[in-house]
Amino acid sequence: MFQELGDGIRCSGTTLTINPFISKVNTWKDPFEPTYLENVYDDSTDDAGNLTNPGGVLYTKPVRTGQAKNNLSFNYGITATIAVPLDRRMTNNCVAAQNSRVKYLQQAYKARKLDYALSRLKICAEQLKLGVVYAKTSESYVVCEDVRLVNPPNTLPDHKHSINSSSFSNSSLTDDSFSDPFSFQKGTLSSPSFPE
Repeated sequence: MFQELGDGIRCSGTTLTINPFISKVNTWKDPFEPTYLENVYDDSTDDAGNLTNPGGVLYTKPVRTGQAKNNLSFNYGITATIAVPLDRRMTNNCVAAQNSRVKYLQQAYKARKLDYALSRLKICAEQLKLGVVYAKTSESYVVCEDVRLVNPPNTLPDHKHSINSSSFSNSSLTDDSFSDPFSFQKGTLSSPSFPE
């Protein structure tokens, strides 16, 4: 038995083949003769003991042949076959080649999967920037369902800030506060005292 994995890699290995079977056989005889006619000869003799009618047939009698008209046989069983390659070095090299091929196919599958995911992400992002999305009732909604549009690095999104301004009453502001900007500090400094 051979295992083929592409790129011409075709390895033979130890195989066990088990075949159950059932057979029914019907045989028949052609031509079928159940009886044949046997001659009964005249064996009468004279006084001297000689045949009076040698070779004379008195009559014929049917004799069964014993042949079966048909035979029916019913057979069943299981056959098993084991095949072992003789050159183990070639088998080991072929298995190593198959393992390398499997790893290559797995990496190729992952690369294709990554290409698909990045392509889907790119196209969905472009459509989100355009403001176009599938309706939730659409069968194609799941294509871009998990894609989110965020800000690229080192950029700020458009935003606004609100500034709360506190209002002052006109009566709390005097002309002195504008003419002497440091008036609020008056009287806070004391003159140094010296010991006597």
